[in-house]
Amino acid sequence: MEFEDLLLLVILIIAAYIWIVSQIEKKKREREYAEKHAELQARRSREMQKPLPKHMQRALSQFEAEYQQNPGAFKSMHEFSPLACFGYKVGKTNGLPEHLRREIIYFTWYAEIPSVVPRQYAQEWGEPGTSKRFSKIRSHLSMLANQRRSRKGYEVAVSHWDSDVNWLREKYSDLAYQYSQFGFKS
Repeated sequence: MEFEDLLLLVILIIAAYIWIVSQIEKKKREREYAEKHAELQARRSREMQKPLPKHMQRALSQFEAEYQQNPGAFKSMHEFSPLACFGYKVGKTNGLPEHLRREIIYFTWYAEIPSVVPRQYAQEWGEPGTSKRFSKIRSHLSMLANQRRSRKGYEVAVSHWDSDVNWLREKYSDLAYQYSQFGFKS
């Protein structure tokens, strides 16, 4: 065998080895992706199946009753937010304790949007347990805080909104990012 033939054989063996290793790595990445996707799907399904806490059920029933009695009283879309439907309230007068506000935020991430919320607005919130819903909750709370930040008498409400947005970001941004990366975007 001549040197050129031997060199060609070595090159072919190396190329075959590289191709085989790359295929093994590709299959490994695909398997890891599928496992992580299944893990996230299972978590998302578990959270979506949890029943709403009683205080949120009562708040939703009350919200729906108030809307049916006087639909004209609901002038802006933020009054229809799923957070409002489930009883989320801030401020010194009617504000909820921190643990209840945050429970409502978390459950809203995974809950079906109540039918009382106008359909087009509900679509802006995305599907339950998605990165879109997570982002909408954050942006909604930030919007409420920013609208009232310079208004006198809203200092406690603004601090609640800011605190809740920071809590949500710090505690669940990584999970929301994973949902986005593994196909649970909208």
